[in-house]
Amino acid sequence: FIIKLMDGGGETLSIVDGWQQTAEARSYINQLLIRNKRILFGILEKPALEQLGRESNVKKRLFLVGKSGVGKSSTVAKLCGRDITSSHDETLGIQTTTIYWPSKIASSKKVIVLELELWDAGERAMNKFDHILSACQEATDGYLFFFSYADRHSWEDLPHLIARTTGKKDSTLKMVVGTHADSVQREVTEGEIEQFQNTTKLIILPIANINSPRLQADRRTPDGRAGVMEIAPFMNALTQILLVHDWNRGLLPSPLFTPSSADSESPSQ
Repeated sequence: FIIKLMDGGGETLSIVDGWQQTAEARSYINQLLIRNKRILFGILEKPALEQLGRESNVKKRLFLVGKSGVGKSSTVAKLCGRDITSSHDETLGIQTTTIYWPSKIASSKKVIVLELELWDAGERAMNKFDHILSACQEATDGYLFFFSYADRHSWEDLPHLIARTTGKKDSTLKMVVGTHADSVQREVTEGEIEQFQNTTKLIILPIANINSPRLQADRRTPDGRAGVMEIAPFMNALTQILLVHDWNRGLLPSPLFTPSSADSESPSQ
């Protein structure tokens, strides 16, 4: 989808849909995989994407907020290529995960790499230790508020969750993630989703909390490349929202969205 820029000039910014499946993207995606399995990057590790040339890096930290069992940890597992377990173990303290995501801006044909740091804290830990909430909110670039399509209560509590966490004067970027979007027993209707987005001006990003396809070799190991393609719509939309938010606040350089002379002369990928 396209989110319109708010500069009054009629300009739009969008991420190229399906770019991750192109030949141009292959060298970038390969840096996220080893023997077709996703690489889990530690604090001091990062993919060698800067060796590929012209990409620009955008670093963001997001705080995940939602009740216990709503699907925060399984969403993180899905996005970084880990297996999703059937049992629920509440997050202890604060858990941080870093995900790297390459995408392409349609207007400039330039590749960007999002370095996304996800902060997840267990509900009990936040209720027990006051400093955990403040630590997660400090220097965060945005909130991801969670509800489950299969849990009516999590949906009805969503407005209160947002109000309790941020307050009226908090201008930090807010987004909503709807987990278990693949559920056959949905307790939230599409009409309610549309009404919420129109009323709050917050975008809801749906995600299916299911494991990726298995590698044909052993039928147990997650297929890293297939998993990347599964999360591409979610990650591209998230990247686009983050970029538009920064653009509207003058935090991104114009050249990032302006084609270079070389790009203008070359055919589109």
